[in-house]
Amino acid sequence: MNDNPLLPASSDQPATWARLAPFLAFFFLAALYIATLYPSVAGGDSGELTAAALTGGVPHPSGYPLFALLARLFAALPLGHSPIWRVNLLSAVSMAAAAGMVCAVVQSWTRNPAAGLMAAALFGTSPVVWLNATSAEVFGLNAMFVGLAFLLWSRVERTLFRREVFALLFASGLAMCNHHTFVFVGAPLVLRSLWIARRNLGASGVALALGFGLSGLLPYLYLMLASASAAAVSWGDETSIGGLCAHVLRLNYGTFSMGRTGPQTVFVAQDTFLPTLWHMWGRAFPRLLWIGPLSALAGLYLNSRPTRKAASILLLVLCFYTLSFCALSNLSTSMPHLLGVLGRFCIESDLLVAIASGLGLAAVLQRLAARSRRRLLPVAIGAVFTIGVAVHAGQANGRNNTVFRDFVTTAFASLPRNAIVITAMGDDVAGSVFYLHEVEKLRADITHLDADYLAKPWYTARKRRLARDVYLPKGDYGRPGWNIKQLLDGNPDRPLIIIGHLDDWDQGWKDGYKLVAYGLVHSLVRASEFPTYQEWAERDRQAIGAYDVTPALRAPEASWEMALARRVLLDTQVGRAHIALLYAHQLGDAPDPARTALRLLEDVVAKSGGDEELGIAAWPGMRKLDTGPGVWRNLGLAYQLLSHGDDTYTPRFAVACQRFVAQADPNDPDLPAARKYLDEARAAQLDTILKQRRAPIKSD
Repeated sequence: MNDNPLLPASSDQPATWARLAPFLAFFFLAALYIATLYPSVAGGDSGELTAAALTGGVPHPSGYPLFALLARLFAALPLGHSPIWRVNLLSAVSMAAAAGMVCAVVQSWTRNPAAGLMAAALFGTSPVVWLNATSAEVFGLNAMFVGLAFLLWSRVERTLFRREVFALLFASGLAMCNHHTFVFVGAPLVLRSLWIARRNLGASGVALALGFGLSGLLPYLYLMLASASAAAVSWGDETSIGGLCAHVLRLNYGTFSMGRTGPQTVFVAQDTFLPTLWHMWGRAFPRLLWIGPLSALAGLYLNSRPTRKAASILLLVLCFYTLSFCALSNLSTSMPHLLGVLGRFCIESDLLVAIASGLGLAAVLQRLAARSRRRLLPVAIGAVFTIGVAVHAGQANGRNNTVFRDFVTTAFASLPRNAIVITAMGDDVAGSVFYLHEVEKLRADITHLDADYLAKPWYTARKRRLARDVYLPKGDYGRPGWNIKQLLDGNPDRPLIIIGHLDDWDQGWKDGYKLVAYGLVHSLVRASEFPTYQEWAERDRQAIGAYDVTPALRAPEASWEMALARRVLLDTQVGRAHIALLYAHQLGDAPDPARTALRLLEDVVAKSGGDEELGIAAWPGMRKLDTGPGVWRNLGLAYQLLSHGDDTYTPRFAVACQRFVAQADPNDPDLPAARKYLDEARAAQLDTILKQRRAPIKSD
């Protein structure tokens, strides 16, 4: 009799402890995810998905109706401190369930609960898995369905029962109501199951199974009801069959790609296959602690014949999913945060590799002596879980992450009453505003518009219905439609605030209006009402308040938080410094505005890694950032202005000019003047050296 609960059961029926192994994996990882759950809204699509679900609207294509329905269910639970926390909980429970199913699948083929627990630990502590388990996203639910599909397929392989086939088809239909990438896993498993169980099914059974699959797609009908509602956050018009099909098939994105290519997008036409493949397979080694991929490869050779068949099918599905996704993906890999976006699609491949690693680990453990196994297994399971947590906590722990909430609440606190605020800073910020404004009712007096959405007819039509006190020009925003100047003129009694910056084409507001940056926002004001320097400085001080960008700057490089930090530091803060320099110039090279600009710009340099030659120390824990030439241009101007009254700033001006010349675009209009100054400075320095050499030596 086997008296160790971590060894395979010796009888045909698994022991009680063995049945509990998947539940242990679920509870341990659920506890980890809940302990590290985001307390508020996260980056990416988290805010938009939650806001659309909880206001009764339609999320962005493909609509994700199953997630929207479950999000509303979780939001109604009497738990936590906010609706978003409860929707974040949905991701935690779903991803922990996926890990439990990884354990169950491994155990069903190997009868080794220890190998299943280690596979679940490898999967569950993968940084992309853990990160997406702590915020409101569709990927935890997708992983759960992938795990469930493999568990049901495993039972079909072993029993050929009709009910398992029916359950697999129904689950696959539901999964397609959540995320379309499931098809690359579900389709091979469905076809395999229908084939091997064909004699038990017969023609009527196959038809019934397909009926179960189609019934799983019924949640898509919810999108038609949601689109017809008065939801504040809702994408598209799905009230007709054509509109519903266009949304579900992602026609606006390109049905068989991640997005449409173009000069202003992050989607490109070529050269993405190999980088994406490397991100999925090559980086799986560190994500799964190297143990996962190596033990998966070992399992192909060490497993017995039945388990080797399962491993072969698993490998086939892994290749089909990965190669299909890489062939269709056209997302650029040139920027760190885009690799973070790609990481979410590695969850499915990591799950498959984790199952394969469990099969391999079971084969390795089987070759150890029984006494060695009794001593080794508890330590090995605990070690895999502990190492995974220790190595990846810095990338995935969201417990104290309030970066997006802090940004939006600070920006909104500075807004005048009844303002119209336009977000032009990316989907992550817009989504956070959607959630905080529409669900938590942050600044209910404000009317929020998003610049990207304003170009879509369905969005402006919905806004005209819901915000009747705001004038929206006819047509859609953008060329050849209306511009911000028309919106300003049509709402003369409502302040207009920009979070981010308008596209270069939309500069018509310069006729009669000026843009002033303060805090985290830009305000478009009438030229006659432009504030004095003292008024601006006080307003800027109050608007920025106690906001601190450093938590975002310390986030992982590929995170949404880091992308936001770059925009705040290198765009918003540099913009505030530029305003101060304009005031200095208008006031006849006044030193006070120049000192304000200098303080802001030197803070940017310090938080971007510092500069030893300028004597600007780097902030602790900050990575080196590419600040770009604009920072050095403005810093040089500040040094130049202050050098009129203090010669000690002159050498710093030269250093800033050198940095600017080294980074500036060859067509930059300020480049010739900077080069001329440096040439004159070098000539003057050389002349001084020559005069010193020619001077006679005085005798004692």
